[in-house]
Amino acid sequence: MGKHRYQLHMSGWGKSTQKLRYKASLLLLMSCTLWMLAGHMATAYAATVVPKLDLIRIALFIDTGKYSAATPDVTLSADKGLDVSLRNAAGLKPLFATSDKSLLRVELDSYSVMVLETPDASLARTLTKKLTDLKLDASISVRTKLGKPAYQLELGPYTTKELAAAALTKARTVADLTAASKGYTAAVKGPLHWIAGSYATEAEAQAQAAVIGQAGLDADIAYLDAAAGAPAFAVLVAAALDTTELNAAKQQFSTVPGISLQPVDAGLTYVITRTLADPSSTTGGTIQRLLLGGTGVKLAVASKSAETVTVLERSERSYRGLIELSRLNNKLAVINELPFEQYLVSVVSSELSKEWPLEALKAQAVAARTFALKQGIKYQIAHLTDTTLDQAYKGAGAEFATASQAVMATQGEVIMEQAGLISPLFYSNAGGMTAESIEVWGNKVNYLKSVATPDEGAEKGKAVWYRIVLPNGNNGYIHSSYARDTGQKNPAGLPYYESTGTDIAVRPAPYVDNTANPAAFKVNIGDRFVVFDQAVESNAYSWIRGPYDADKLKEKVNTVLKKPITGALDRLEVKGRGASGRVIEMTANGQLLEPDYPDALRTLFNGLPSTRFEIEETGRYTVLGADSTVRNQSAAMPNVMVIGGTGTAKPAADTQLFVLSGDNKVRMTNKTSQYVFKGTGNGHGLGMSQWGAKGYAELGYDYKKILQTYYVGVSIIKE
Repeated sequence: MGKHRYQLHMSGWGKSTQKLRYKASLLLLMSCTLWMLAGHMATAYAATVVPKLDLIRIALFIDTGKYSAATPDVTLSADKGLDVSLRNAAGLKPLFATSDKSLLRVELDSYSVMVLETPDASLARTLTKKLTDLKLDASISVRTKLGKPAYQLELGPYTTKELAAAALTKARTVADLTAASKGYTAAVKGPLHWIAGSYATEAEAQAQAAVIGQAGLDADIAYLDAAAGAPAFAVLVAAALDTTELNAAKQQFSTVPGISLQPVDAGLTYVITRTLADPSSTTGGTIQRLLLGGTGVKLAVASKSAETVTVLERSERSYRGLIELSRLNNKLAVINELPFEQYLVSVVSSELSKEWPLEALKAQAVAARTFALKQGIKYQIAHLTDTTLDQAYKGAGAEFATASQAVMATQGEVIMEQAGLISPLFYSNAGGMTAESIEVWGNKVNYLKSVATPDEGAEKGKAVWYRIVLPNGNNGYIHSSYARDTGQKNPAGLPYYESTGTDIAVRPAPYVDNTANPAAFKVNIGDRFVVFDQAVESNAYSWIRGPYDADKLKEKVNTVLKKPITGALDRLEVKGRGASGRVIEMTANGQLLEPDYPDALRTLFNGLPSTRFEIEETGRYTVLGADSTVRNQSAAMPNVMVIGGTGTAKPAADTQLFVLSGDNKVRMTNKTSQYVFKGTGNGHGLGMSQWGAKGYAELGYDYKKILQTYYVGVSIIKE
């Protein structure tokens, strides 16, 4: 440390300035103390090694046992073509390049089904379509046999022969297939082969394969991961399930003149190349197909123009860097390897919007960088996945300019505490208040404290939905743009509206999701209904979920009850909340729910956006009688008596009852109890709220202040 000198020039001050002199001395002492403290902290952080990463590996498809996102094959392309290489400890061994925009399909050499072989390309395409309609992975291999084209209809690949056999059984349900086979015996094929020759050049291998094809048998050319000077190509024949089949195939190939079959060494790494018919082509277009063989096989595929590689099976997203394909746990692993900082540009772009303030994007960049470095190699051969299980990564197509600007402006910056890198959790929206870690996980983390956060922006501009009921009792929410006020009211003073469109969906909750919240029914132009409530369209800040039937919820809550409920679920109640208002304790019929940790309540109740919610039971309400007697009514109790306009009392026997509360709000109750969850926030609530970061940036906070608001007591350190 260098020397720092502090001087205060106070000559000429009289007794009247003694208080100022004292204050100046105190300020000097404080300055020195803060300087020494800052020096101590800098030394402490300097002693902590911040990991650096030049290249990051992101799993697009992988199966680690604990995490599975599997695919049997992938289809790759690039505008200017692809460079394909084998990858080993020595680096990359170039194999070949594809032409512009041509497709490359890659899979493991495993199990498949040979359904039939035909010289009729049109028939093969027709049958492939029928099998695809059965949800079978069907394709057509194109070969030359006996001097003529042969089209082989295949299913697969499959990881086991049992799965392949099940696919064959399903395929046999296609009547046209049986008729077309004409004596051809469909069979399951395996990954065991013979080597019918090894060669220094591809041309030599092709010549040998042509000889075998002329004899009416199948032969494949394979690229070998061979040492310098060793044969680089081989011709592989047979596709056997076991040694018995392999030996039987040997007898079959003994009829080919001059052929000598050798076993495939157990440690051999190879890539078989075949030709597939392109199902989208009407002019006989083809796709190159690669089958990866050997336990240690690795294939690297990159764009010839150093731009991006498109992965068809990953929503046709394009990726910078290279795509590595390998075998892991007997499944195809697809890894995108690219420069770390470039990856962060896509993460920021995938997580946030280009319209958001730059300081919010910077905060996300630093959090994303810290998160990635903190994880290390989380997935055996990959640092992270491309999903929100880690952080969203949608490739190059998601990138926007201000995200790149945010990453560059914060290059190398990470979030640290005394122990090192923090785990900077983030999520969409805290609903106005972030969580204490104990509210989510049940344990304490010092830098994750409950703080207020300006999350309301997610609700801005959202439409109003009307809650309606039709004369037949059907009820739900309709988007306000499809409903017009008629100017008329019913006897209770509630307005009549009518539909302004045809086939307009009315949903259980006020948001569009055809899977989680499908239409309960539809209305058409002129249909009249009563509007008795309204709500803002569910969003990241505020939301409504349900109604859920009590019987269905009972099945779920019974999984976390010591003593399962045998009768009706009559009461579902919040019994404890954390510092942020999140639910940490609930009971069902008086029994305590015991999930593994508090945030698991979200999953238990059909994937609620957050645990910051209230519960509305449609079958329970409170009645204030004429004699001031209060009665708590539930669906399990006898019907209440209703006095109509004529003064006659009768039981409320209808399944629905509309209750006008003391504040003139109408509430619908059901005789059969249902539960509605109304809450705020989207996500676990720990750490940085992304909508809150936007709100703070709009209030003038810079990215460091945003981060240090959400992660208490941390420092922003540059690598």
